[in-house]
Order: sequence, then structure tokens, then C-alpha cells
Amino acid sequence: MTTPPLLQLTEALTVLKLVLGLMIVVLAVYGYRRNASRPMLLLGTGIAMMTLASTMVTIIASIVLSAGSVAPLSVGVEIIGMCLILYAIVLARRK
Repeated sequence: MTTPPLLQLTEALTVLKLVLGLMIVVLAVYGYRRNASRPMLLLGTGIAMMTLASTMVTIIASIVLSAGSVAPLSVGVEIIGMCLILYAIVLARRK
């Protein structure tokens, strides 16, 4: 059975998103460990939530739950990640 081209593209972009997210998170953790910067830790956590956790929630929810509840859960995780990034930026400006 062959996979439709659009699905192949979606899968490739998802893998690219995961790889880029992981690279950014590793760099943020390195920056946090080097400078003990709490905003950097929150930034890395927010990016991890938006990329890695969101994708994992989507995959797990699509297996376990109904199709209608997958998107709200995924978007909810992304919103939490955005809030962490916003808090990291605000926290960094205070210092």
C-alpha cells in the first residue's frame, strides 16, 4: 500500500519539526546550564511544549481518543508552550 504524497509531505515536515525543536531545546538547556538563566530554561521548556509535546500529544490522543478531541488537546499544549515563552521573555526583560 502506497502513502499519498500529501501524507508523505506531512510526515516529513513533522519529523523536521521534531528535529528542529529538539535542537533548539538542547541549545536552550546548554544555555541554561552555562548561565543559570531561568528565562532560558522557560524558553526551552516552552519550545519543547510547542514542538515535542504537542506532536506526542497528537499521536497519543489520535490513538486513544476520538478524532474530535485531538486538535483541542494539541492546541492546548501549544498554548501552554506559548505562555511559557512569553513569560520567559517578560522575565528576561525584568533583569
